[in-house]
Amino acid sequence: MADVEYVVIGGSGLIGSAVCAHLRSEGLSVCAVRSQDYATCVGLRARVVVNCNGNTYRFRANDNPRWDFDASVLSVERSLFDVQADLYVYLSTVDVYDCRHDPRKNGEEVPLHPERLDAYGFHKWMAERLVERFAPRSVILRLGTAVGQGLKKGPVYDLLEGQLLHMSADSELTLIDTATIARAVTTVVAQRLQREIFNVTGTGSVRLRDAAARVGVPLRLAEGATEVAYRYDVANAKLARLMPLPTSQAVLDAYLDDHRAAVAGQGGD
Repeated sequence: MADVEYVVIGGSGLIGSAVCAHLRSEGLSVCAVRSQDYATCVGLRARVVVNCNGNTYRFRANDNPRWDFDASVLSVERSLFDVQADLYVYLSTVDVYDCRHDPRKNGEEVPLHPERLDAYGFHKWMAERLVERFAPRSVILRLGTAVGQGLKKGPVYDLLEGQLLHMSADSELTLIDTATIARAVTTVVAQRLQREIFNVTGTGSVRLRDAAARVGVPLRLAEGATEVAYRYDVANAKLARLMPLPTSQAVLDAYLDDHRAAVAGQGGD
């Protein structure tokens, strides 16, 4: 018999905290495990493990691949054996695709080419393969760029905080909000799948230059940023058959509205 219904590894992070809040709102028992308190989950039995842990800093991953291997691969390997679960849900990234700008070439069924990936994407690809090999049942969710309450990094955060951007202003990003990610977790769990993969991101993309205009701030680019252009437009039809998904533009608009409301509320205190 399971000790708890859900163990959420990385449960205090941007995505993990949203997943935990959603699960609890559904009346489910949750053990939220912070990264620094990982030892507390060793030996637990759960109906579902949701792994929201692992490095999400692309630039640090590529600057220090050894560190990222430990953070993104070895951490997953440990959790697969440290916690007993009927289903393992791993939150990965759309960066496992080498063609991220064409939905016809980044659907869940397309063959992957790990040899073409940077360290960040390659290590997430490795972690996925460990999950498929060692979890009794697994669902892999490949996420776009996440925004939500508690956002502390990424291009949208950098725009709002007036920080330097590390990519071209013409970069096109696929966005998804943490609340939708959390709903995706319970949606796929309810399907009682044996082994499956879903892209979890908004439809279409948002150009960084247009996002800056929406925020109402000038673009401040780090040295060499104009040479780094990311272009994302990721297929999401598979998950959209199970639940509604927003557009990337709608995700951005809703997040900026929430951010402005929060700032206005703080000013009124």
